Amino acid sequence: MSKFNVSRFDLNLLVVFLELWETRSVTRTSERLSLTQSAVSHALKRLRAALDDELFLHSRSGLQPTLRAQRLVEPIKKALDEIGNTISLESSFDPATVKREFQIALGEIVELSMTPLLVKEIAQEAPGIRLKFRAMPDTRTACDMLEKGELQLMLSTRDIHGAAIVNEEVNQLSMVAMLSKEVSLPGRAMTLEAYLSIPHVVIHPLDHRGSVVDVALAKNGLKRPIATVVQNYMAMAMVAAQCGYICHLPHLLADQFGDLLGLAVYDLPVEIPASPLIATTHARFQSDPGVMWLLQKVREIPKGRLLSPQR
Repeated sequence: MSKFNVSRFDLNLLVVFLELWETRSVTRTSERLSLTQSAVSHALKRLRAALDDELFLHSRSGLQPTLRAQRLVEPIKKALDEIGNTISLESSFDPATVKREFQIALGEIVELSMTPLLVKEIAQEAPGIRLKFRAMPDTRTACDMLEKGELQLMLSTRDIHGAAIVNEEVNQLSMVAMLSKEVSLPGRAMTLEAYLSIPHVVIHPLDHRGSVVDVALAKNGLKRPIATVVQNYMAMAMVAAQCGYICHLPHLLADQFGDLLGLAVYDLPVEIPASPLIATTHARFQSDPGVMWLLQKVREIPKGRLLSPQR
């Protein structure tokens, strides 16, 4: 026997089939489905042609199912029930019971700031959810991965532009200066004189202009003394602790690194603009309750508790 070609079959006909089974009447089926009697008769005609069987025969007591119809009714009921249950489960999202993995791309500094807060929050509310954090891809790859569903969310400090890509600013990232506690400075705010006289350790700049700190200083005709350039934020904090250099870290990490490495936290003596935290996803996920729930968790992280990618 050749396999039935489901791809060419109108599944709406199965709904008509079940109603005809229940009512044994074209008239009552048309009333239940809000269709004309002609439309129901036409649907029955298509069913008969597709399944190569009369399915329902006319009698004085109404339509009577054939043996083929009797064999089909339970499998069809089960199949439609499973489809309905699947759609219902997908449209309702229960964090407490769901088991699912979300893949999130982010840069190092955003990962350092976001993952402790996000993982803790989600572990408490949704223990069955696994978060997989990945390195930030280039823009073209990012758009492709979001479109294919290989990524559900990206967190960065810039918009990602592409077809059906959705960007949303969910927070602002600010930073503080850090210095070894052995270098005792008075007050919470570092003076401009101290800030410009003590050597700095920085992350390798993205371009020849330096970081946003250097750009802000240059606008005021100022320049900081950079003694060391490193590749990651942990190394930067450790160099600052060992050598008495100034480094810049997010406020949340600053508190953690301060206790761990013996670094004191200071407000900056110059105004450095905060960077936006951008959540990027794809329009395909707008109807996915799981991804929308995850995005809401990101939105709920309190303002001011995040670090900045500035250095």
